[in-house]
Amino acid sequence: MRRTGLRFVLLGVALAGMLLLPNPAAAATITIFENAQLTTGSLAGTAFVFSFSYNNSLLVGSGQEFISLTSFDFNLLGSPFTIADITQGGQAIFQDGVLHNVTAAFFTVPPRTAPVASIAFGFGGPGVIGYRDLNFELGGGSYQQAVPEPSSFLSVALGLVLLIGMKGRSRHFPISS
Repeated sequence: MRRTGLRFVLLGVALAGMLLLPNPAAAATITIFENAQLTTGSLAGTAFVFSFSYNNSLLVGSGQEFISLTSFDFNLLGSPFTIADITQGGQAIFQDGVLHNVTAAFFTVPPRTAPVASIAFGFGGPGVIGYRDLNFELGGGSYQQAVPEPSSFLSVALGLVLLIGMKGRSRHFPISS
C-alpha cells in the first residue's frame, strides 16, 4: 500500500511538471500543409500540396488578426512557387486566435514559365482558390488542411509514458480489462 501511495505522489509530481513545462510551440514558426484541388477550368482535376508558415508569437488571441507569412510554397505542374513570388496578400488571418484563412496571390510575369497566368488562395474566402490559365480563362478550386498545426506533444508523450509505466503496477491500472 505504501508503494501505491508513492506511485500516486510521483504521478502528481509528473503531472504538475508537465503543466509547468514551457510550451515550445507557444512562440514558434508554425508550418501548415494543405491539400489543394483545382475543380473547374482547364486545369480541373489537378491536385497539389502547398505549405505556409507564420510566427505564432505575434498572435494576441482575440479579435481578427493578420499575421504576415514567413513562407508559402507549392509546385503546380512542375513549376515551383515560393513566398518571393507573392504579388498580393501573404497573410494568415485569425479570428479569436484560430486560423481562419490564408491569402496569397501569384501573378506570373514573363519570361517566367508557369502553367497559369495567375493563381490566388483565400481571396474568395477560406479554402478558395481562383486562377487564370495561359489562355486567360478562369478556373477555381479549393483546399483543406492536410496536417494540423503542430503543438507541443511533449506533455502528452510524458503522460502516456507515465500511464504505460503505471499499467499493471496497481489495481487502478490493470494489465487487462
